[in-house]
Amino acid sequence: MVEQAVAKTHLTSRSGAVDFLRILGIVAVVAGHMGAWSGPIIREGVYTWHVPLFFFLSGYLWSENRLLMAELRKRARTLLIPYGFWLALVGIWWLSQMEVIEGPAIGRLVMGGSHLAGPFAAFWFVTALFVSVVVLRAIQGVPLWLQWTLAAAALVAASLAPDVVAQVPLSALVGCACLVFVMAGREFKRIRHRVTRALSAGALILLACGAVILAGWSTYLDLKYAQLGTPVLTVLVAVGICTGLVLVAEAVIPALGTRFNAGMTTLARCGFMVVLTHAVVLVALTKLNAAPWLIFTGSLAGCWIPALLILRTPLAPFLLGSPRLNESKSPTAAAAPERV
Repeated sequence: MVEQAVAKTHLTSRSGAVDFLRILGIVAVVAGHMGAWSGPIIREGVYTWHVPLFFFLSGYLWSENRLLMAELRKRARTLLIPYGFWLALVGIWWLSQMEVIEGPAIGRLVMGGSHLAGPFAAFWFVTALFVSVVVLRAIQGVPLWLQWTLAAAALVAASLAPDVVAQVPLSALVGCACLVFVMAGREFKRIRHRVTRALSAGALILLACGAVILAGWSTYLDLKYAQLGTPVLTVLVAVGICTGLVLVAEAVIPALGTRFNAGMTTLARCGFMVVLTHAVVLVALTKLNAAPWLIFTGSLAGCWIPALLILRTPLAPFLLGSPRLNESKSPTAAAAPERV
């Protein structure tokens, strides 16, 4: 009965389970950028799903009724404005480290995507997500089979020419290739109500995907560089892991109580800043030869704590892509409705 209630209500209100997954994804992204932890566990165990999860959740929370221009305005407000602010702030700091500022450095800031690394490690994701959701909004009126054909064609193009796709400014073609993850989340949302044993189903899916990875049949993907792993299989495993995580989270997280779920929502609301800025702290702490665990926790806490403070100021919409906290009636209603 509880799982059925969750299935009925998760589409209309802010979900603590989905917010928990957003936080999990952010933590996984930071772990994935830890050079000291690079190896098969992070590579296959984290890179396979940590970025696809955000695209999948965008589809899982998809609103069918929004028009293209409304989508553009919403995504510009929640994605591009914070992207522009942090690109300028981090860019000024980055350029200040150079003895001589040359044209190619400015060009890399403008081109974004895979042209940026170091303190800009996750910036590509923002523009890729923007392109992905806007493209889906633009084609949602065509027959479903044609939508999937277009998404598959973008995926094939990325598989055949990853270097070319990755070099396109602002990760625009990478965003097109990631369209398949958004659509997978949207399609799963449509059948979610049929899954009545979410915990067991989710656990089985995760175990099956883990077995495929451990058997060596599926290798990791790196979407920033359009590296899609084992053809077809890695994408399917990524979708499977995202599906399993949603089912397990929706079965477990609501049971942890209103306060816990409200806390997840508050942390998730300012998590965008952590995505964009954690690499700055990571680079700084790495230069100081700090211990790996300190770099990891410092990169999270050093960004999340200021973000929580900013969430309570008028700067929140510009730096976090989220309304100021006290503009909402309650923590759980902070971003409701949650359709994206």
